[in-house]
Amino acid sequence: MQRRINKVAVLGSGVMGSRIACHFAGIGVKVLLLDIAPKEPNDAEKAKGLTTEHPAVKNRIVNDALQAALKSNPSPVFTKDVAKLIKTGNFTDNMKDIAGVDWIIEVVVENLDIKRSVFEQVEQYRKPGTLITSNTSGIPIHLMTEGRSEDFQKHFCGTHFFNPPRYLRLLEIIPTPHTDPSIVEFLMEYGDLYLGKTTVLAKDTPAFIANRVGVFSIMAIFHIMEEMGLNVDEIDALTGPVIGRPKSATFRTADVVGIDTLVKVAVGVAQNCPDDEAKAIFTIPSFLQKIVDNKWLGDKTGQGFYKKTKGDGGKEILTLDLKTMEYGPRQKAKFGSIEAAKPIDDLKQRIRMVAAGTDKAGQFYQAFHAYLFSYISNRIPEIADDLYKVDDAMKAGFGWEIGAFETWDLLGVENGIKLIEAKGLTAAQWVKDMLAKGINKFYKVDNGKQYYYSRYRNNTKRSPVPTISSSWKTAPAM
Repeated sequence: MQRRINKVAVLGSGVMGSRIACHFAGIGVKVLLLDIAPKEPNDAEKAKGLTTEHPAVKNRIVNDALQAALKSNPSPVFTKDVAKLIKTGNFTDNMKDIAGVDWIIEVVVENLDIKRSVFEQVEQYRKPGTLITSNTSGIPIHLMTEGRSEDFQKHFCGTHFFNPPRYLRLLEIIPTPHTDPSIVEFLMEYGDLYLGKTTVLAKDTPAFIANRVGVFSIMAIFHIMEEMGLNVDEIDALTGPVIGRPKSATFRTADVVGIDTLVKVAVGVAQNCPDDEAKAIFTIPSFLQKIVDNKWLGDKTGQGFYKKTKGDGGKEILTLDLKTMEYGPRQKAKFGSIEAAKPIDDLKQRIRMVAAGTDKAGQFYQAFHAYLFSYISNRIPEIADDLYKVDDAMKAGFGWEIGAFETWDLLGVENGIKLIEAKGLTAAQWVKDMLAKGINKFYKVDNGKQYYYSRYRNNTKRSPVPTISSSWKTAPAM
């Protein structure tokens, strides 16, 4: 069938739900944004004599959330006019209106029972054939469809947007065993052509692709930091633009995303991935637990690893000392190899240079890449059959300019194995098998086309793209 998306229902108006609604409105799609109705009026509403039955009270949560989103920085919309395409309502009065939409996106709280309860309501009003997806970042997708109709299950899958959805390009598509392949194909294409996303097909594994690798990377950095006696300012100097990562680097990124969110994903992986060889890395360090206990959760609470203060000289950003748990002035990190590399414009050359350093910065990069390379090698085929999907996810979801496997290529696959083994870690056997065949890169270009190494030789059913040898397959363009 020729499927068109003219109207979308977004169920849940929190930080993600309201911004997903804005993103769809931004491309000209009408949106029905719904949330729960408050249990009682607030003080201001009571003063006006309003009751829980008054529309202003019933829609307070969703309307406040949408206005907060529209006022946020960076803005979720290109122009404020697009907000006219968003109609708000509540689950009690307006769930019946989902009968008139083409796609229902669930973005309620991360609780399986609550999501199942919402889906039970959805099934009462949803018309057959309507797309239904969940934006969960960690709950197994297949668990959400238990007890649902066959039509619901065929048209259901995970669609994991990243925050903020207008700016982060990644959209992970996570089907269940019941999802109709044509639905997956449609969503992959729609995300690319209409939503402007890098759509990545992910498996229904804990944290999917980007968060599994991204949160591991952050937790590994925490581990190395404690091991080497580095501080917050030094880590953010090492893990920012100098190696092609966002200015927010590590700790600022955690503040923006929410430290509680980071911890939730890490704990989820540790609990739900018993066979993960690196699950110990996901153990929450004591300093991180103290921060959570103090409710210093980042931007949402006004302080996290960083804290903004107003002084005589204007605004000042203070850094948290993880040993004393006190804030102080930011300290300029000083590393010889970093200072020498800064004037180099070519990112690839710069990464090679700092990774080969003999100072503390060089030691940090060698340890970090050992952890990263070992981990990604062992995630194939667990989280993705094709290695380029890991790179696409990290570039589009975490803002890495060069993907994880691309970085390994850059530093040399054999050299990466040496770093891994020197750290007492292990690389997956398929990488060693690849080297044994005389293939020493994960990617190569031939006649203007980029190819990636595939561990599934001659398996046209799994990957029916042209090959130039039994082990190489074309990588889709970003």
